[in-house]
Amino acid sequence: GRAIVATGSPFDPVELDGRTHVIGQGNNAFVFPGLGFGAILTEARKITDGMVAEAAHALADLTIERYAMKLIYPPVEELREATVRVAARVAKRAIADGVATRKDLPDDLEAHARRHVWTPAYLPFRRG
Repeated sequence: GRAIVATGSPFDPVELDGRTHVIGQGNNAFVFPGLGFGAILTEARKITDGMVAEAAHALADLTIERYAMKLIYPPVEELREATVRVAARVAKRAIADGVATRKDLPDDLEAHARRHVWTPAYLPFRRG
């Protein structure tokens, strides 16, 4: 019960000494969509080391805020929220690093990202 565990695939919680331990699903899907989205929002010329670091910090901050150090990654169901939060922080860092080419971005980058995040909409499925 003294290990930090995250796996690339989902696993059921583990019972140990009468305590339930949730196994985190560590997946690059928590960082890369938001990193790319933040770069797209700002039309960044390149991805800086600072932007990558900011993506990691944004994900950590979301996890701490919502799960008070009980998880090292949010649940996969939070992927969309993680993408928005990461994108906003990456966009802010792209501006600070001088690689953003868009000059007309609003101050509230998180609200801006939320308005522009892709929403999957599927057509109804009908058997032929």
